[in-house]
Amino acid sequence: MKSKELYTLRQQLVSDITRAMGHPARIAMLEFIAERKECYFGEMEEQIPLAKATISRHLTELKEAGLILAESEGPRTRLWINKKNWEFAKKVFNDFFSEDFESIK
Repeated sequence: MKSKELYTLRQQLVSDITRAMGHPARIAMLEFIAERKECYFGEMEEQIPLAKATISRHLTELKEAGLILAESEGPRTRLWINKKNWEFAKKVFNDFFSEDFESIK
């Protein structure tokens, strides 16, 4: 049995999303994109003080978690928040944090 089969879909989703958001650079990137509704990789590269390869690696993590979308437009890459998955993530986290863990001691 694979280890992922031991956990519920919700547990896997919470884990995937928190892993993707588990670095301050990725939070900064999400904020950068969200503030602008969409942006191009080059704009982010000018504003985020990291190497191009590092930004690319972090964006890949966010894309794999389904939090952002990207589309190549010639030599440029356009980025935006994946609203459907973002709303889903909000619901998953709202449900998760509204659970009553008082009984756990």
